[in-house]
Amino acid sequence: MKKKTWALAGATLLLATVALGAAKVALEPGLPPTSSADVGYRATDDREVAGHADELVWVRILNSSEHTPLFGGGPVRVDYQAQVEKAFKGTPPASVTVSVVYADGDRTRMSEGRSYVIAMTHGAQEEERWMLPGSLHVDTPSLDDTADSRQGDHNASLREAPPANQGARWEQAVARQIER
Repeated sequence: MKKKTWALAGATLLLATVALGAAKVALEPGLPPTSSADVGYRATDDREVAGHADELVWVRILNSSEHTPLFGGGPVRVDYQAQVEKAFKGTPPASVTVSVVYADGDRTRMSEGRSYVIAMTHGAQEEERWMLPGSLHVDTPSLDDTADSRQGDHNASLREAPPANQGARWEQAVARQIER
């Protein structure tokens, strides 16, 4: 009888721990999905990033603000105020606030004063923008910088030379985007 009681108590404790863990990673209401599991893909090809984005832009980060995570831990939302230097897709205003939800301990945050190419999706409000779920920002100090190997596998599969620079990389991605 004692074994059943201990087994029942252990099972109850395990279920309570799982329930608390699930509650800890719950997102704020209204946030879009933030992981590849949520959206069913992980953007590994520039064409896919361009095709799923409402806006694809090169921005300079001016500042950021971090929201308090729910339940004292778990995902955290960061709002970045950014100056749009060039729009490859869409017609964003000259200055935007883009929100990103990071997993607990995620160290891939953008830094103030640096420039990045980011894919954005619109939120519920007209001015609301989120980093495209399943995508990552690309640290891009200059659009004249040589394009790197992270542009996806499509150039190799098409037997084409990679774009000459970052500007050409993203223009090509938009021109050949994989539609939603």
